[in-house]
Amino acid sequence: EVADTIVVFDIPEKQRKCRRYLRFELIARGFFPLQKSVWLGAGPLDADFLDFLACQKIERCVHIFSINRRGTLA
Repeated sequence: EVADTIVVFDIPEKQRKCRRYLRFELIARGFFPLQKSVWLGAGPLDADFLDFLACQKIERCVHIFSINRRGTLA
């Protein structure tokens, strides 16, 4: 089973275009928003996405988590 991935970001307002493009890239990879800056999708993100973060110098603004199980804690 492939783990899900959560992407959380807080990109400064002065980089609004970059933030918009980041959302576009997440949608293209099948991710959907849980909140405005919290997105959920299947599987790990590809190297091109990680390169994009580095090229835009926003890797410190984006946090990527792998989760093994959805739902509430019981």
